[in-house]
Amino acid sequence: MKGIVLSVFSVFIFIACQSDQADFSAKIKGVEDSTKVYLSKLGKNNQPVPIDTVEVINGQFTLDLAKGEPQQLNMLRVEGVRSNLFFVNENEPLEVNLYKDSLRSSTIVGGQHNKLLMTYMDTLKVNAKVMNKLGQDMRKAMMNQDREAYMGLREEQKRIQEENIAFRKEIAESNPNSVISALALSDLMSSKKLSNDEIKSIYNSFDDEVKDHTLGKLLAENIAKMSKTDIGAKVEMFEAPTPEGDVLSLKDAMGELTLIDFWASWCKPCRIENPNVVSVYNDYKDKGFSIISVSLDKKKSSWVKAIEDDNMDWHHISNLKYWNEPIAKEWGVRSIPATFLIDENGVIVAKNLRGNALRQKVDEILGEG
Repeated sequence: MKGIVLSVFSVFIFIACQSDQADFSAKIKGVEDSTKVYLSKLGKNNQPVPIDTVEVINGQFTLDLAKGEPQQLNMLRVEGVRSNLFFVNENEPLEVNLYKDSLRSSTIVGGQHNKLLMTYMDTLKVNAKVMNKLGQDMRKAMMNQDREAYMGLREEQKRIQEENIAFRKEIAESNPNSVISALALSDLMSSKKLSNDEIKSIYNSFDDEVKDHTLGKLLAENIAKMSKTDIGAKVEMFEAPTPEGDVLSLKDAMGELTLIDFWASWCKPCRIENPNVVSVYNDYKDKGFSIISVSLDKKKSSWVKAIEDDNMDWHHISNLKYWNEPIAKEWGVRSIPATFLIDENGVIVAKNLRGNALRQKVDEILGEG
């Protein structure tokens, strides 16, 4: 899920809580006395909500962990330290050991949910490191024009990506009583690595405590938005400014078959796909094919220039609000390019088709057979 970044302090911390109290007592090295420590909880839309602020005295501090909602996600931040620590408030004894120069050796011990959180984060950190190294090696192979090496690395990259998807899915399916499952499912949903039906099925298996959690409720809202863009769903009409400053509605832009295209001038995959979309449009525009592109740009000049450079001679709208584009948010768009094909009645018949798949679908519907 976009908005949740789990990281660690770049200092050493030792934390011990007594099981019969809700205090978070800590010894901290590497910071001066009077340094502020901030405790927040993860609120709606994944925004931190301040709970408490204390100062380090004699290398120690205590925070009140008064019980909040079950499995409340808390964030700890130290003044002057860029990293944050996320943990689950399980109302159980908690010990944390974090090291400045060896983040991989850092541990959180205390309750089943924090244990699962550490497993989840440790695996993602290892995978991220491996993927970063593969990306570097692939760039070197391209520079050396070593196609064989490049293709081998690409296959390895694909294998690791699939393993990462399977790992997140296993976490979500095997721990229906843990908020970490909601976190894993949110990540999968944001990256569009599971079908809508799979996401709904896993969510429905969650315990009520997870569904009632702040993160679970947000996930339910996003699933509801996702359902609005399932194949077979009838879309809601929208409107926004054109490059010329007029207001254009989807209804007025629709043809017998319409492609709704979420893109941006700064999106490299979008720009790479544009020539294919232009080709399909030119071949089928006289047969009832229409396109309305919704841009996630911020600057009008960049938006207009990209339209001209890529020869996108069709309908364009944007509120120029980047990822806060209201139409994209309403449609649950979290990555671009994102495309939806709708028929003349506004019913989604296909989505996220690329390359020849788009041409084949358009021809299937508008071709002469």
